Amino acid sequence: MKMRKPSLLAGTIGLLTLLGLAGPALAEPSDTQQIDQYLQQGMGDSVAQVNSVSELTDVDPNSWAFQALKSVVERFGCLEGYPNKTFLGNRPTSRYEFAAGLNACLEKVNELITAATADKATKEDLATLQRLQEEFRNELAALRGRVDALEAKTKDIESKLFNVNSKLDASVVMAATIGGGDTSKFFYTPVPVGVGPSYGDSQFSRFVATGDANAPATSLPSRALGEANASFTARTSLNVRATFTGTDELLVRMRGVAGQDLGAVFQGIASGLGTQFYALGPNNNAYDGSTVGGGVDGRAPVSFDKIRYTTNLFSDSFRIFVGPRIDIFEFIDTNSFANNEEVDFSSGFFINNPLTTFIFAGPGGGFDFQLGDFLAIRAIYIAPTGGASGTRATGSLPFGGSGLFGGSYTAVGELEINPIRTASIKLQYAHFLEQGAVLGTLLNGSGTSGVTDVYAANVEWAIFPSLAIFGRYGYGNSRINGAASTTFTEIESSTWQAGFALPGLFGPGNTFAAAYGQPIRVNSGQFATGLSFVPTASEGNVEVFYRFQVSDRLSLTPDVQFYINPVNSNSNAGITVGTIRATFTF
Repeated sequence: MKMRKPSLLAGTIGLLTLLGLAGPALAEPSDTQQIDQYLQQGMGDSVAQVNSVSELTDVDPNSWAFQALKSVVERFGCLEGYPNKTFLGNRPTSRYEFAAGLNACLEKVNELITAATADKATKEDLATLQRLQEEFRNELAALRGRVDALEAKTKDIESKLFNVNSKLDASVVMAATIGGGDTSKFFYTPVPVGVGPSYGDSQFSRFVATGDANAPATSLPSRALGEANASFTARTSLNVRATFTGTDELLVRMRGVAGQDLGAVFQGIASGLGTQFYALGPNNNAYDGSTVGGGVDGRAPVSFDKIRYTTNLFSDSFRIFVGPRIDIFEFIDTNSFANNEEVDFSSGFFINNPLTTFIFAGPGGGFDFQLGDFLAIRAIYIAPTGGASGTRATGSLPFGGSGLFGGSYTAVGELEINPIRTASIKLQYAHFLEQGAVLGTLLNGSGTSGVTDVYAANVEWAIFPSLAIFGRYGYGNSRINGAASTTFTEIESSTWQAGFALPGLFGPGNTFAAAYGQPIRVNSGQFATGLSFVPTASEGNVEVFYRFQVSDRLSLTPDVQFYINPVNSNSNAGITVGTIRATFTF
């Protein structure tokens, strides 16, 4: 078969340099280093060394090139074929392949010289190489010119960077949503009267709202489900990442949110985390606290809502993080299939265990200690008012104390076990204190603070590359501190979620996933007077989405959610939410 000369001779040209026959085009050490870089960047595992030309299944022994190949492969051992034992002699060679053959021959000749076996190169070989030098002089000069141009372009790009140690990346999430139900009433009383959604329509909630523990649900503040509007939401995040040692990172995030989700109307659903975690909730505040007083006209006030520094300490396996505002979910309770509201589940409930991450962000720090391929330990401490130097005013939540250690806080530990590389089990313990509240419910002088201990688990298993299952479970035990604490019994609560994902469905990067779960619900507890904290039902959340990866930088995600017995009340009609989400990254 006829073979193109660059494919045939790319490996042998490399002998010119070290045998002193090559001209200046490739004689300088810096050029060899540059070709090494091309090799590192472009070749990867695309070629493999062969020891005999007979291993190349597509080389005809009767070809004019057979003997030349035989000499280069078997005498010098510096010509490579493809992993499937083909040479593809009729295919034009790329710069990467040329560099690979050249590099292999350079290394081989070095070995020959070191071993004093340079006599393997005969006068006839040298004459052949001289002819090759002349024949490929133009190609070699062109290659050097392209390398020089690349170096100049790289220097020009570096000169225009605002800081060579920093980089900027960003994401924009835009979503159109509509939802509602029938014309029945939605009794959303827990949020307006300062009672957390985990208590639902319990006797305690009704007593706080109306003064009558036996008041019917129809006497509570309500809103017709049909009043929900179609809306457009958007969130923009800009991340500046700087490194000072090469293994550390200082992250500064700027974020702005515009537009409300249905959680602003039907308050308390999804543990109060909304149907779109990237939207505005009640009072036009973002669920993650990034935007306060956001707009519904498309404008988004921007704040520096995350600043944290991470670095290795003592070894690469022990990493610490600290900052004036840290998001707990970035380090604790992560899950490969339900942890990123931008590209997977939209509801705030499904991105984390709401008991483990009840206090979501604030000043603090922690560590991540990788004990091996199959075991890791993590811990984090966050104080949501850790930057305050004095007590906060009564009436705000949290209140009655502040500072890193004088106010509300959360401490979470996590043990991760990987029985196999495609499965993970995370066992968690969380201990958090709320000043003036318990599970998000204001104590109104009945106690000074609520303390909750949480025992939780987070599991995932990619059974096949195209099928994975995941789930979370959390159990909480809460008690009241303060002079009037004897009027409360201990409060037990729970939450759970389970789902599956089909990665790569109908194309690379695409994912179909579905999950069902119960947000935080009080299961036992009461006032000493007999008022029960237990609601009449358990809220059930269903979410199904399909992410279509349009390109590396753009995805479209249709999403449907169903809310059964919202806010743990059997008097509330169900809610359906439909969303189409576009996520841009750059």
